[in-house]
Amino acid sequence: MNKLKCTVYADNNSNHLQQIYTGLTMLHRQGRLNVSMRVGKEARKSNVPFSVQPNILHIELGGKKLCFDTSDSAAIDLEAYALTDHYFKRSFNPSLGPENYQKNVYPYGLNYLVYPDGFDPFGFKRCALFYSTKEWKKELIKQADFLGKLHFKASVSNISSSPVLREQAKVLFLARLWDTESDSYFQISDQQKTQREEINVQRAKCIELLRDEFGNRFTGGLIATDFAVKQHPKLVVDNAGLTTKSNYLNTVRSHDICIASTGLHGSIGWKFGEYIAMSKSIVAEKNLNYVPDLAEESHYLAFTTAQECVDQAIRLDESTDTRFSMMKENHRYYESNLRPDALLMKCFEQVL
Repeated sequence: MNKLKCTVYADNNSNHLQQIYTGLTMLHRQGRLNVSMRVGKEARKSNVPFSVQPNILHIELGGKKLCFDTSDSAAIDLEAYALTDHYFKRSFNPSLGPENYQKNVYPYGLNYLVYPDGFDPFGFKRCALFYSTKEWKKELIKQADFLGKLHFKASVSNISSSPVLREQAKVLFLARLWDTESDSYFQISDQQKTQREEINVQRAKCIELLRDEFGNRFTGGLIATDFAVKQHPKLVVDNAGLTTKSNYLNTVRSHDICIASTGLHGSIGWKFGEYIAMSKSIVAEKNLNYVPDLAEESHYLAFTTAQECVDQAIRLDESTDTRFSMMKENHRYYESNLRPDALLMKCFEQVL
């Protein structure tokens, strides 16, 4: 594909969109796109934290209007849909809303938080012009400090590695519990409360059984929120430093079998993408969302109950051939489908 002019309408700096921003920067550096970024005036007044900003990004490319929706929910944003020629959906699940999944709605792929290596002028521009949030200065420093001397940045090179086969496999599952009574930013409905309770029960039970089965070869537990300490004090991770981003990624890198559970709205969480990027063998909770070219057995083993989670981890532990084959498949998948520039090109090639 020839070099194309790409106009990005950066109306927010949501963490969910950072992977797309990173892919755009990479393609611009490679000379495959000519990226220009427009920052909306209204966005500059926002005081909403990055973590809960809208997860919608509009792009014009090759004369076509594209929309990327990286929200957890499988619902289509009809207002955004009306403004676009082609709509890419992270949590792609037509069975939940077939009337809204028209022929120009496409699966986006796996989502995770990742920044470009080196200095990113587009990222710096967004952070310099946006927001009066508490995170503003920290994010600006992160963008400016491309050598990582002041603030760790989860860059492309930090969240990717080749397969490593170890005879004594180590198992990892770090998880959070969702508060079933309140949320910082919105009212929890009865349906959302029930879903959070189900997620919490499943995660806690998985951790209990994995600890019993693998002993000192298991690393994991619940992140030490007030809610988790109250609900399951014995399952909370003792080492708080383990859950900082840099330490967490080092921990993933040193483990072989990684567990992923389904998130809010039935979404596939960021951990799944991180595991694939670091060429891990994966046991993942069965999910209804569709991810292009991702296959059960080849890229992950699925579970529906906590005991099935343990059984699948045992299967990977006992068969080094199965485990290493999956690691190699996930490394190939990362290079072709998940690395931010590759993922975006897969999307663009469908509509150009």
